[in-house]
Amino acid sequence: MEKNYRFKNNRIKKTLGISVTLLVLLAATGLAYAGYQNDAPDFAGVVVNATTNEPVAGASILIEGTDRGVSADANGAFVFPRLPEGTYTLSVRALGYRTVSMVIDHPDDAPLTALLAPSILRGEEVVVTGSPLGRGAQYQPSQAFNRAVLQQKAAPSLGEILDGSPGISTRSFGSAPARPVIRGMDGDRVLVLQNGERMGDLSGTAVDHAVSLDPLSMDRVEVIRGPASLLYGSSAIGGVVNLFSNDMPREWQSGTSGSLSSHVATVNDMGAGLARAQHGWDRFALTGRVVYRQGGDIRTPDGRLPDTAINNISYGGGMGYRAGRFETGLSVTGMDYTYGLPEAIDDPDEDVEIRMNRTNIQSVSTMKMSGFFENAELRIHYIDYQHDEIETEINPDGTIDEDLEISFDQQTLSSSLLLRHRPVGRLEGAVGLSFGVSRLAVGGDEALTPDANSYFVAGYLYEEIRLNPAFSIKTGARLEFKETFVKTNELFTDPGAFEDRADLIFAGALGLNYSPSGNWEAGFHIARAFRTPGVEELYSDAPHLAAGSYDIGDPTLGNETSLGSDLFLKYRSNRFFSELSLFANRIDNYINFSPTGVVHEPSGLPVFQYGSTDALLYGFEFEANYAMTDHLRAGFGLDYVRGRERGSEQQNLPFIPPFKTHISLMYDNGTWWGGSRIVVASTQDKVAPNEDPTDGYYLIGLDAGYRFGYGITLALRADNLLNESYRDHLSRVEDRNNPMPGRNINLMLRWDF
Repeated sequence: MEKNYRFKNNRIKKTLGISVTLLVLLAATGLAYAGYQNDAPDFAGVVVNATTNEPVAGASILIEGTDRGVSADANGAFVFPRLPEGTYTLSVRALGYRTVSMVIDHPDDAPLTALLAPSILRGEEVVVTGSPLGRGAQYQPSQAFNRAVLQQKAAPSLGEILDGSPGISTRSFGSAPARPVIRGMDGDRVLVLQNGERMGDLSGTAVDHAVSLDPLSMDRVEVIRGPASLLYGSSAIGGVVNLFSNDMPREWQSGTSGSLSSHVATVNDMGAGLARAQHGWDRFALTGRVVYRQGGDIRTPDGRLPDTAINNISYGGGMGYRAGRFETGLSVTGMDYTYGLPEAIDDPDEDVEIRMNRTNIQSVSTMKMSGFFENAELRIHYIDYQHDEIETEINPDGTIDEDLEISFDQQTLSSSLLLRHRPVGRLEGAVGLSFGVSRLAVGGDEALTPDANSYFVAGYLYEEIRLNPAFSIKTGARLEFKETFVKTNELFTDPGAFEDRADLIFAGALGLNYSPSGNWEAGFHIARAFRTPGVEELYSDAPHLAAGSYDIGDPTLGNETSLGSDLFLKYRSNRFFSELSLFANRIDNYINFSPTGVVHEPSGLPVFQYGSTDALLYGFEFEANYAMTDHLRAGFGLDYVRGRERGSEQQNLPFIPPFKTHISLMYDNGTWWGGSRIVVASTQDKVAPNEDPTDGYYLIGLDAGYRFGYGITLALRADNLLNESYRDHLSRVEDRNNPMPGRNINLMLRWDF
């Protein structure tokens, strides 16, 4: 049972006590097994396309009969560290390729070249976000998108790329701030990571805030559906989206490689480009990239949607070094992003835009060790983030006034240490320690909240037990202490109106995986997860012009705690793949952000208020793919989520996506592909008080592309081909009174060399 404490003089003592206890337990465990030695050599290789001889980024390489697996990097390279000498059977899998089994003799067969033939049925992938061990066994639904798929799905925002995947919708407020919604959970309940670390931006706190990484920078995206607080703490109550960019070389081959990529779209006259290069030596590698994107206002069937233009430039660069058992890397990335918001679309003389800047410094070091712990990984992450919300007005005489409505200035420093231990009987696992500190300053004419400083310290234990070749179990526990100090600023001047907050929270998880054959796999996962309320949920009391609302917080809000469960069943044959996922999430103190039906007269904005209730979300996802011939595939998918209060009235939760059906037909002979897709959304009339229902709709899209060889791929995608005028239930544009984007032709060209 969760406990909330208000610490005064003894809060430092308790924090130190938790830290010391975790360190003592860790040290005692390590000393008990310090004599264990293993000097086995690494086994390395590369995965390439058998047709074009190009690297297959993101391929999964599994050792059959075990749960041990790794993923290939952006250049198709992979490494099994410290693999005992012997004979193994490797299963090599990748999205869009036929699975290959290879018998190897280690170390004689290293380095290995694995050739994959293109296929139209999707392949399984190791999703490293779900486990610190990188094992192939799944305990809750997950999916991965490699570079080729991301190119085909290219869009200005993360939400638009993932929209339509099983259980995933997008929260729309123009192109820039579109963010993924997983199983009806939005905002700070879906944790977005960059290379396994928190983004350090404010994209989860309000509908007008964008994810601060351009999609062209992404080489791979992994999604975990369902609670993941065990590994990632607060904000992972609904799921995790992990964005991988190759700005820090982790695995490389000698020589020079790189890529050039472009994306143009007609719906907003957008153009974007990426240039990236990497050079590797035996022990050292350097990489760098730059992305530029510019687009105008979105076209809808009813005309342009004003104030939705975007402009950003982002960069990244880093180095990697390896020597013996030690590897380290450092990256520096940044983004300067300006985008409009469709808040005052009925007033042509008023514009609202966000000017955002983020700098990110990240370091990852790993050490292979003798003794009980076989591998240590240390991460250090620093983020400097600012954004200003600007209101621009055109005066009758033609002059322009700019007002800074709200400004956010946040610095975050975090670090984590992961120690993976060697097998103890059938037990494999890891111990993790992490801490983070952040500082948030809020300003502007309409500062939304007081300032806040916070820190956390956490430790977790994760273990996987392989009972037999078909059945494995995972279990783990996390203890986290978090404290927030709320401070006055220019508009929030009364220190007695708020108080500091300290929380000691427990999370735990149990998962089962059953794989009786290569065709069938089933998994069950139950987890206790948590989320601490943000300062905007506690203390907002101001117009939020960029979001089009007057926000009111509630300082009495408690922590959200959930008991979530997932059950999935997966079947695969040479021609058929299907997966059914069932889920339920029982959440205490569920924090909702709901319209009150009242208009704040001084600002003219609708009043939205934070409150809490006990909630239940449940539903299912189903997808199936059938290879009708060697090159023709049909796909079918369903996803449904129901969200309601658990009180006597059982009122509906706001902003729950409607039931959707997905149908697709695709031809792919390895050289070119083409096909169509249909999305059917049902009417959403199970709405919260003061929330408007939305009608159902259907959308038709087309996909085509050609692989020229030599690393050159051209992809064409048409969205909303019939220029359907529809309202999406998750749109935040003027209470959904304006239609979604109209017909959009996308053209993507990429050259990997």
